[in-house]
Amino acid sequence: MVRRAGDIMGVVMNEDELIMLTKNILNDYLADGDLSGLTLLLAEDVVAYSHLHVNYVRGSWNVRQFLSRQYERLSPLDVMRCKYRYSPTDEGASVIVRMMLTCTRAKMLVFLTMTVMFRYNENDCPVITGIHIYRDYRHESTFRVLSDGHVGGRAAEYLNTYDELTGIYNKQAFYAKTKEMLLDNPDKHFDLLRINIERFKVLNDLFGEATGDKLLRYIGKFLKEINLPLCVSGRLYADNFVVCYEAGKGDSQRMVTIMQMMADSFALNHRTVLSFGLYRIDDKSLPVSVMCDRANMALWKAKGNFKTPYCEYDEDMRQQVLKEQKIINAMERAIENKEFAIYLQPKYRLEDETIVGAEALVRWNSRDNGFISPGDFIPVFENNGFVYEVDKFIWEETCRYLRKWLDEGRAVKPVSVNVSRIDLYDPKLVDYLVALRGRYGIPARYLELEITESAYTEDPEQIISMTKHLRDAGFVILMDDFGSGYSSLNMLKDIQIDILKLDMGFLKSSDHSAKGGNILAAIMQMAHSLKMQTIAEGVETKEQVEFLKKIGCQCVQGFYFAKPMAVQDYEKLFLGD
Repeated sequence: MVRRAGDIMGVVMNEDELIMLTKNILNDYLADGDLSGLTLLLAEDVVAYSHLHVNYVRGSWNVRQFLSRQYERLSPLDVMRCKYRYSPTDEGASVIVRMMLTCTRAKMLVFLTMTVMFRYNENDCPVITGIHIYRDYRHESTFRVLSDGHVGGRAAEYLNTYDELTGIYNKQAFYAKTKEMLLDNPDKHFDLLRINIERFKVLNDLFGEATGDKLLRYIGKFLKEINLPLCVSGRLYADNFVVCYEAGKGDSQRMVTIMQMMADSFALNHRTVLSFGLYRIDDKSLPVSVMCDRANMALWKAKGNFKTPYCEYDEDMRQQVLKEQKIINAMERAIENKEFAIYLQPKYRLEDETIVGAEALVRWNSRDNGFISPGDFIPVFENNGFVYEVDKFIWEETCRYLRKWLDEGRAVKPVSVNVSRIDLYDPKLVDYLVALRGRYGIPARYLELEITESAYTEDPEQIISMTKHLRDAGFVILMDDFGSGYSSLNMLKDIQIDILKLDMGFLKSSDHSAKGGNILAAIMQMAHSLKMQTIAEGVETKEQVEFLKKIGCQCVQGFYFAKPMAVQDYEKLFLGD
């Protein structure tokens, strides 16, 4: 154990002890910029000087800032060679440290000489009175990076193997080292764990990229120091880490617990939450990249679950990914092949059960895969952005049918179309919809827009602004799935909408006098006081209909009255065809 200054009261350190003390504090500093050891030893009148950017500073606080700046300029570093030399002085001694470092971010070798000057205080404890840093550019020139970014020998191997920020294996090196470990141990079982920082972008925005980088190095240092006989860790990219280790009973759960404790200990006024995805390696013949993909499937299922941010890969996940990929492969040509169609679900006035309008819903009959449920393809389209193309197709088809019915002199009722969350981020959305309505000559009252409550919870300012512009353009705005989110009451005072579509999840039980029914009745009363119309959607039973009449709901939509139907069926039933 290395003795620090406070452990040696009254005993002057010998040469070996002072060198060991210097090694200890410099290792912490060079590894991740940790100045805690140095800080304990700095004299109040300590000075530091260097030809690197800042020439001379005095005082403990200024020297700490000076050292932090030096570290940030060169980090992350890997110490490739280090020699220590002891030199006695009149006041105490100096330790001269000659270092060859790899600066991975800049892809270069750095030769530094650092002199740490000690004196002994009245208790014979060593304190640091001076630090001198000298960079040997002449020595570096013989190892200089070539113009194409390559270096020779050991340095080239390092730069091609290790992640430039954290100093642990990069992606390709992790793949290679893990494959080697698995091949060398055919009879052993291994787990592969993916690790990701929840809302890392928010952390970067709040505290700056320097803090984000420090957190990444902090996690990298932890992974590097895992004390398991068979273990390989790496950083794949951004805030995505991976570790592969021999599987033991309970090891993965312990790994998750310890890593979250490690993240909690990161000094920041913000709780750092990690998400974990585990793949228990059951087929060592797979490429390591595929193993990482499987762990990533589990990771994405765990993300956002702050109570249990951990999930294991299973075959169901693989089948789901394959299913989603089939949808993605077929989506581009689906519009060209006119595989999408609109179905209309009528809305009824509850008082006399007459039709007052309809909602346009998308259906997909794929040439290759047959009928695909909206519950399967809409989430995929929302994730990859293709939902905007589908929405525009449905808007246009709806306008085309409205124009057709008007030209035929039918008793046209308003039709509402869905506006997805991603649509609302298009700054040209209002212009697009106004132009579409104008191109078909559709009176404003016939084309209504439905926006889900969840869109508001994600970006309230954007949605408030967009709904105002849409209403100013003459559109009737419906808030869909109202009551299914967590910001409903706060939302109503800010957002400009005309109709609330109430989520019938409140009435899943048959006891309509229970809490759900009371909440729904209170929302109905509030909507009336705000002069908003109400539509209850998802109505499936006569008991629900009677309860809705009792609490004053104006309109309903659901299977009890009519299922979504093809346009031709809607025309026959409701437009006098």
